[in-house]
Amino acid sequence: MEITWFLFDLGNTVIKLAYERVMENICKSSSTTRDELLELFEAPGSYRDMERGTASFADFYDTIREGAGYRGSSQEFQALWSDFFDGPIPGIEQIIEEVRKRYRVAFLSNSNEVHAEVIPRTFAGLFRKDDRFIFSYRFHCAKPDPELYRRALEVVGALPQQIVFIDDLLENVHAARALGMHAIQFEDSAGLLKTLRADGLLPPAGSLG
Repeated sequence: MEITWFLFDLGNTVIKLAYERVMENICKSSSTTRDELLELFEAPGSYRDMERGTASFADFYDTIREGAGYRGSSQEFQALWSDFFDGPIPGIEQIIEEVRKRYRVAFLSNSNEVHAEVIPRTFAGLFRKDDRFIFSYRFHCAKPDPELYRRALEVVGALPQQIVFIDDLLENVHAARALGMHAIQFEDSAGLLKTLRADGLLPPAGSLG
């Protein structure tokens, strides 16, 4: 079956995450350590629940304020939380542009209400008007839950065999393969380009095709 869509993860596949910087800045205004904060992120009403859409950003702020002793305002926390990204992964823009010549493009991300607004606005140059975004919080499930992949298929209107899925996390790649997608683990742009050419998904280097 002919491939029609490329489905890219966002964090650490297309855009570099500044996870450690955000953690450090939260700790600077809190009475907690990095490891304690990391544990708190997994607690009910926190980061992971926000990605699954079962907690709002306001819930997350309350969890961090109460659990970590965060002293900043909600507005300050939102500004800090918005500063989660360090720009595009080197080389990925060129790959996406090559992909666009042959396929439609969508982005499947475990994300939250704040980042879902920040990413398209801050990195507008990466995206096109007809791209599709599948942000986990909107669908109340997160990768590697098969349900999110099924919802992504509904959004793009394709069968699994028509999808190339690219993600930096192996567990997410395995979940996509289990549904029948052609899934590739992202390590760096050079490696991805080599794989796409080797798999016949992009033309060989130097080709005019």
